[in-house]
Amino acid sequence: MKKNNILIAVVAAVLLFIVFKIQRSKASEDGQLSDPIQKGTIIESVYGIGTVMANRSFEFKAGVINTLHTVFVKEGDFVKQSSPLIELDGGVVIKAPFDGTITALPFKVGETIFAQSFILDLVDLQDRYLVVSLEQRGALRVRRGQVAKLSFDGLREESFEGVVDSVYSNENNFLVRIDISKLPPQVLPDMTADVAIGIQERKDVLLVPVAAIEEGKVYVQRGAGKELVSIKTGIIDGAMAEVISGDLKPGDRLVIRKKVKK
Repeated sequence: MKKNNILIAVVAAVLLFIVFKIQRSKASEDGQLSDPIQKGTIIESVYGIGTVMANRSFEFKAGVINTLHTVFVKEGDFVKQSSPLIELDGGVVIKAPFDGTITALPFKVGETIFAQSFILDLVDLQDRYLVVSLEQRGALRVRRGQVAKLSFDGLREESFEGVVDSVYSNENNFLVRIDISKLPPQVLPDMTADVAIGIQERKDVLLVPVAAIEEGKVYVQRGAGKELVSIKTGIIDGAMAEVISGDLKPGDRLVIRKKVKK
């Protein structure tokens, strides 16, 4: 009797395993179901890499040959407006035109400075903006006033916003200036950020996963089966797509099939 019970248990376990394998194989073949589709907001964006720039910087160069007589600051010092920075022969004292940080001071006291030599650099590290280089196609769609989302490597848990101030060209490059109201002090000029400039926004529209779309069609769960439905899409943000037309409604679940490499 005990042996019969053991045999029945083993057979049941094997049957359960076979059923599980069949169901898993079928699920793999059919794909997985998406969450119920819903209406929402979608934003089409233009993407680029932006470089942080300082709004105010002061580069002082010698007008004539001279000698550095006195240095009142060192690289990295924060100085207030009108603070003395250096003194040249003849008693000429160069003062800070604004509050900022000394970022370069290549000469030492007593060294000769030739005409047009760069002597010091003062930068306002708190007043910054971003410059983004775009391809022509993207630059044509960017307008002043559009909102940009910024993300810095090392600060991925934080997101920042800016506003497009201008679009212009420089030496065959198409550039976008983005004004930023708030940035943490550790973000310095010449650092880079991933930038997404929102160029179109749609609200209260039906959204479907891009992964479910196959050549303009989606498989929709209908009862125990699935139905192939043609759709027309609008804005696509990478993961989701706006549905302009098609026999879909909120709550439908789509079949996301594995893409077969050809």
